[in-house]
Parts: sequence; structure tokens; C-alpha cells
Amino acid sequence: MRVRFVMAAAAASLFALGVAGCEGGAQSKAAKAQQVTLEGKSVTASGCVRPVENTKCLVVRGPNGGYYDVSSASPAPDPAKGVGVSLRGRDQGKNTECGRELTDVKWSYLNVQCAAATPSASTGAEEKKDG
Repeated sequence: MRVRFVMAAAAASLFALGVAGCEGGAQSKAAKAQQVTLEGKSVTASGCVRPVENTKCLVVRGPNGGYYDVSSASPAPDPAKGVGVSLRGRDQGKNTECGRELTDVKWSYLNVQCAAATPSASTGAEEKKDG
């Protein structure tokens, strides 16, 4: 009888350790999933949307003077309107040819006029050759 009690207690202890080990694994998987979800840094910026010469990129200057590539925004802001935007997106740490890429971009127009975009240097050179 005493042997059965000891063996039952040992089995119960092993079962409890096994369950605790499984829960720890589940928690670490959940923690990893959360890390993947939170990997991108939330970014907010406001300014004028500008097209980048010889590309299909749209950029907004960030607070530190760098450029954010907001080309993934759908719908995209229209730089021809000449109105500033306020935007929020996720910086996944990827640089494109146009700047730091933002994903999940949400934006709205502001009641701020932007200066006219300066003509590209290549357009001016072609006009001189033609004229």
C-alpha cells in the first residue's frame, strides 16, 4: 500500500512537471508571436508629400530630416493637391531607394498648403537642349 502511494505521488509530480513544461512552451510561443507583431516601430509624421524623380515613390520628410517612403499607402495621398498630410505607419527597419519604408500607412490631409514642388534638374536640362 505504501509503495502504491509513493508511486502515485511520483506519477502525479511528473505529470505536474510535464504540464508546467507545456505551459511554459506555450507562453514562450505566445511571447514570440507578440514580438513579431510588435516588431515594427510606430511612426507619426506630418508634412508635404513629394514624388521622387525617376521613381514611383512618394515621400514625406520625417522629424529628423530623413525621408519616409509612404508609397505603400492605399489610397495614396496626391502630391498635386499641394496640401500637407498627417500620417501614421509602421517602420519595419527597411530602407528603399527613396527612404525609410513605412507600412500600414494611415493618413489624412491637413489644412496646410505646401510650396510648389521644384522642377526636376533633368527636365530643365532637356528643355535647354530642345530650345
